[in-house]
Amino acid sequence: MGIALAPSATVVDDLNEAPLAAASDPRALLLAAPMSRFQIVAIIVTLALCALDGFDVLAITFSAPAIGPEMGLNKAQLGYILSTGLLGMALGSLVLSPLADTRGRRQTLFLSLALMVAGTLWTAFSASLSALIGSRLLTGVGIGAMIGIIMPMAAEYANAQRRDLAVSLMTVGYPIGGILGGLTSAGLLAAFGWRSIFLLASGVGVVLAVAVFLCLHEPIAMIVTRPGKDGLARANAYLRRCGHPPVDRLPAPPVTPGVPMAALFGPEMLRDTLTIAAVYFLYMIPQFYMQTWLPTLVGDAGLKPAQGALVSAFFSIGGVIAGLFVAATSIRLGLKRVEIALLLGAGVMILVFSALPGRLGTLLGGAVISGFFIMGAMVGMYAIISRSFPAHLRASGTGFVIGTGRLGSILPPILAGWLFVAGLDRGTVSIIMAAPALACVLVLATFRVRAPTLA
Repeated sequence: MGIALAPSATVVDDLNEAPLAAASDPRALLLAAPMSRFQIVAIIVTLALCALDGFDVLAITFSAPAIGPEMGLNKAQLGYILSTGLLGMALGSLVLSPLADTRGRRQTLFLSLALMVAGTLWTAFSASLSALIGSRLLTGVGIGAMIGIIMPMAAEYANAQRRDLAVSLMTVGYPIGGILGGLTSAGLLAAFGWRSIFLLASGVGVVLAVAVFLCLHEPIAMIVTRPGKDGLARANAYLRRCGHPPVDRLPAPPVTPGVPMAALFGPEMLRDTLTIAAVYFLYMIPQFYMQTWLPTLVGDAGLKPAQGALVSAFFSIGGVIAGLFVAATSIRLGLKRVEIALLLGAGVMILVFSALPGRLGTLLGGAVISGFFIMGAMVGMYAIISRSFPAHLRASGTGFVIGTGRLGSILPPILAGWLFVAGLDRGTVSIIMAAPALACVLVLATFRVRAPTLA
């Protein structure tokens, strides 16, 4: 069964056919109206938060080539550290993200930021394997919760015409964080050592907490869904910020507030929930193989740790280009078609990159092309996820899908570490890690991508 749509809605894969309701509904007004400055600024802040996510996730991969020798850790132990952060992300997505559907987007967002700042500070002062594992687990919980919150927020701040664009641009923040983090980390590693990377991440987190306080407010979709006693006043305050007149009443909430996670597995949502979760799970394996092991693989080719961080930054540059490509072409070509093409390219480029010679210029070029397909597939995936759940389930659904995917992302750091220690070369390991991208295409082919809706 598919998602329950408004009576006049149709299932399409074309943003221009997004269903609209009567203008008396404030959600319909915001979907049809041009974007206000308030909405644009809010989406920019979500993009910055996603960039912080990208920086915090990849900071440990930038640092791993320096942490290993300093603490006497082998690749298998480094794999445990890398995977622990991803386990924390799965826990954050599964456990904390649903709070955004019951406690509100903004309140849960502050909690996730606090966990991220505390975790990166702990990492900066860690002096043992156990401390690194604990700090990355805490950081991962905050990151996982935030990803499940900011993607629905970006979609809910946008109008119908710009919703996929907003989600695509927001997810471009992840590779932007990787670019800035990689370029900055290259300099910090050479000048101050790996701990300075995590001190910087903590400071950026504090700055963005201030930006959230000033610029982000509960989206109108959540206010209508769970209005509370002051829902009308909050809705009108939101409308005024967007330059629209107030309304005298709110439409009836679409559902009775209950347990969002349980609704994901009801008869109307079960098939969609499980299908998109399976696709995301499979996709995480090749993506996080490249992201977590790229600097170390570059180091194995004879390059310095700082050069490994630079190659990772170029990988993220490819992701930014891909994000803009998805935003520009998904409307005209169809989001599903674009996503399948990117996934196929991702599988191929993992194999190609593993065969490149250890020359910096060649690796930089290969990283850009690989990042285009691998990170671009992530952008398209997030846009599909944002269309797959109604507002009252959007954070819970997003959190479940991303949390399930993070369980898949735990596998490549550990598995690749074992395979490398067992003596397999990078080409053989890359073949194993690229296979799920092709399986992902087969599952996605059965999934029907929906248009943005009011709820």
